[in-house]
Amino acid sequence: MDCLVALAWLLLLGGVAIGLRRLGLEPHWSATSELSADLAALALGLLPVGIYLVLSENGRLQGSLGKRRVGLRVVRADGTRANAWQLAMRTAIKLFPWFLAHLGLSRVWMHLGTQQTACLCLACVYVIVPISIGLALVHPQRRALHDWLTGTRVIAD
Repeated sequence: MDCLVALAWLLLLGGVAIGLRRLGLEPHWSATSELSADLAALALGLLPVGIYLVLSENGRLQGSLGKRRVGLRVVRADGTRANAWQLAMRTAIKLFPWFLAHLGLSRVWMHLGTQQTACLCLACVYVIVPISIGLALVHPQRRALHDWLTGTRVIAD
């Protein structure tokens, strides 16, 4: 469910980008505008998704639409209510591999930066994600990397 929320947002952005391209308003990225392209992707793509996750997990029900649908909520490791700072850090850590993937792929698709940077970013994704999944599989409370680092966990109601 949460992936569908993120996908809906990204499809909306994609539709706007296609519309701008047809109007001739497409940005022309260059190696000198690499940082601006990355910041735009962060601000327009990941930040709204992160805000959705933090606000919904910090809300009364302590869970995003997807978590609530299956009866889950985010709490501190001791079972008490997680605070906004923990949830913001949890979300940032959880979305970090998505941002790294963007950095790597943008260097390939938009010819930004170097191929070495692209490979480094994508290699980091292929290290971080399995570590997080592995932690969730072996940890007694099934805590992924973002939960372990922020002192949170996901529990069933």
